[in-house]
Amino acid sequence: MSVLWSSKPFMKKTLVKFVIAFLVATALLSPLFTFVSLLIPFWLVFCFVFFLLYYFNKNAYAYFITDKSVRVEKSWFFGSYTREITFDQIRDVHVMQGILARVFNCGSLVFITTTGLEVGYVGGGAAVGRGLMVGGGAATPTIVRRGGNMFWDILEPAKAKEILMVKLTEWREVFHQQRIAASVEKIAEKTAPQMLLPTPTLQQPPAAPVTPTGTIVDQFERLKKLLDTGAITKEEYEKAKKKLLE
Repeated sequence: MSVLWSSKPFMKKTLVKFVIAFLVATALLSPLFTFVSLLIPFWLVFCFVFFLLYYFNKNAYAYFITDKSVRVEKSWFFGSYTREITFDQIRDVHVMQGILARVFNCGSLVFITTTGLEVGYVGGGAAVGRGLMVGGGAATPTIVRRGGNMFWDILEPAKAKEILMVKLTEWREVFHQQRIAASVEKIAEKTAPQMLLPTPTLQQPPAAPVTPTGTIVDQFERLKKLLDTGAITKEEYEKAKKKLLE
């Protein structure tokens, strides 16, 4: 399995985002710090520890696009995690960017899979859930972002999506052609016994072939077309042709 693209989260944006959030929060809490100055060191320690945990948690991720799947890996001192999403499981791909992400040309690539666990519902008395809707009314679907179903803050997410969509399209075309080849082979298996003719006798005239010649010719043409496009191998072509001729 060859790796076509790989990346890690863009941490410069994370650092800038934390500094902005820290300055805003400190400014809002400054009246409290004026009256209770002892809270200042606790606030600084809390922010420092929180930033370290957040930074190393995010930096522990690594992302890969292969010729058959996308893979999310995470490895740090609290443990490791790996999730591989094969192309047949991917239903949709979203690029999500905030204001700061647009400035740094980064963003998250979020995958919606066939399980539907990445979609929740909000509004109208409904609660957010993974593939579940509680309540009713005017509930609208929303994407539930988690570490295992997205590439978090990668550089040039549109480029990564383009690479992925090209491979997804190629994979779906090959998969469709393989299904056609399998259908043709099943048709050949069902048609071959019908082509056997009964032995002519004086009392019984020879019976006409059950399957018209045109049908067999059409099947040969379809097999040849599948072989030429690469949907089936030479060995599969010969096997199907042999069954048609028996």
